[in-house]
Amino acid sequence: MKEDKIISQEDIHLQKEEPLVKKAKQRVGFKIHITIYILACILMWLFWFFIFRANNLEQPACNAILFITLAWCICVIAHYLIVYKWDKTYVEKEIKYLKEQQEKKQQQTEDYPNQDKL
Repeated sequence: MKEDKIISQEDIHLQKEEPLVKKAKQRVGFKIHITIYILACILMWLFWFFIFRANNLEQPACNAILFITLAWCICVIAHYLIVYKWDKTYVEKEIKYLKEQQEKKQQQTEDYPNQDKL
């Protein structure tokens, strides 16, 4: 039973580094995403150049590939912003907002402790 309550130094170390591991996984996920995006775009445009352009199917294929490239680019930009820019600031703002709300509730209960009885 005592063994269940004992926390090893390794467990404490892992708990401290858990946010870093999560952030690292998110960044690696983004790097994989952008690599796949670049390779897929190159492949699609090469298909268009060598296959569709040569067979006079230039316009419809070009429009489709252009749409896919731009739509996917928007997704990659959003992924970048979430992983590198918005993650910390939005979480911190939300925590600050929730703490303020909690403090307001505590202040109201201190100011009017018997209000619940009414």
